[in-house]
Amino acid sequence: MGTTNTLSYKFLSILIFTIFVSSSMNAQTLTKKQQDSAFLLHPGQERMRKIKKSLAKTFVNFTGNEVSLYGALALSKQNIDDNGITAPINYLYNNLNSNSFNTGFNGGFRIDGIYKEKHRYALSLAVNRISAGTYYKNIHNLPPFIDDFTHFKADNVFTTLSIAAHYKKLLPVNDMNKYKFYAVIGPSFDYKISSISEENLINGAGNRAFINLDLGTEFDNKGYYILFAHYKLGNYISSSTVPVQLNRFEIGMSIKTKDLF
Repeated sequence: MGTTNTLSYKFLSILIFTIFVSSSMNAQTLTKKQQDSAFLLHPGQERMRKIKKSLAKTFVNFTGNEVSLYGALALSKQNIDDNGITAPINYLYNNLNSNSFNTGFNGGFRIDGIYKEKHRYALSLAVNRISAGTYYKNIHNLPPFIDDFTHFKADNVFTTLSIAAHYKKLLPVNDMNKYKFYAVIGPSFDYKISSISEENLINGAGNRAFINLDLGTEFDNKGYYILFAHYKLGNYISSSTVPVQLNRFEIGMSIKTKDLF
């Protein structure tokens, strides 16, 4: 019986030793492969590494970025020149010409930061619901048969997606440690995402994209929120048979997302 137990112990010892050696050899082989793969970088991985390194160098000077949500009321008016078209249907001038600013709204998010620790900027993305009053520059008439009329009926309610890049100049007003006032200037770009009326498409006035020059002021209350008032002067990018100039006043407020969530 003792001899049998001794042989069993020897057999188990040999089996355990064999498994251990085999595992060690496999581990060494796997480790070697891992070491080899570390030196053999995939071309795609190499490109991504270079891109990340380049972006890190490019944006190293953009600091203090704060993300905020904002909303605003927008007062809009379109100045319309319809001299370039004649249409089979004419519209009574007084029925279309309001020569006033109508109220719309917008909302989105913005990023406020500092470039090279001295140049302040704001980048924003927003959805705008524009309701614009209309001012027709030209009055057509055919007395005594037809009262004052216009050849064109503009789309005055539409939705756009917009992006903006603003430069912010700190103004030496009041106690700047508590409250900050900024002068703001920069471009913005709008693209219509709502449908365009068939009449505007037929008359070649169905432009979707326009660019704006933005001017304004902003009030920063100790970093809790920002009140802003911006004026946007916009023109369509591509040529049109009916040139339209879109004027907007935006009054709103932004709050940092970290204070909301």
